[in-house]
Amino acid sequence: MLLWLKLLHIGALAIWVAGLLYLPAMLLAHRRVEDRQDFARIRMSSRFVYMGLVSPMAFIAIGAGTALFFIADALHPWMFLKLIGVGVLVIGHLQYGHLLAHLADEEAQPPPRQLVLITGLVLVSALAILALVLAKPDIPSDSLPSWLTQPGLLAPPEPPPLAPAAHPR
Repeated sequence: MLLWLKLLHIGALAIWVAGLLYLPAMLLAHRRVEDRQDFARIRMSSRFVYMGLVSPMAFIAIGAGTALFFIADALHPWMFLKLIGVGVLVIGHLQYGHLLAHLADEEAQPPPRQLVLITGLVLVSALAILALVLAKPDIPSDSLPSWLTQPGLLAPPEPPPLAPAAHPR
């Protein structure tokens, strides 16, 4: 089961990232709209890629990754860096959704600089995740901030009370 879960996670992540890298081209196609029919075609295809392909793969990748986190031995310091990279992918995903909603107006134009910035962040994040997963660097746990290694707002656990000494008879 672990192998199938890993394959599901890797496959969904690959499709998610590929879709995030393809979306800028689709969003830039809004600049070449010639008529209402062309706008409807471009709008429907870009919404399908975002809502019908990329978003479900994001949910599957994150869900399978979360399951792997609990099933497999995944509590390593490098994993926290990977989760930061996943957070950047999620932010890029949400930004593409915002731009797609902005482009619902026929007169709206996609901002090329913003698309380049989002695409760059997605690409750097995906490459960093890949490098971390393949290298699995040995990061000493004492180099992590204390808020990552201790419970949140809970007090540190107290040692259990000593059992009373048995009286000899």
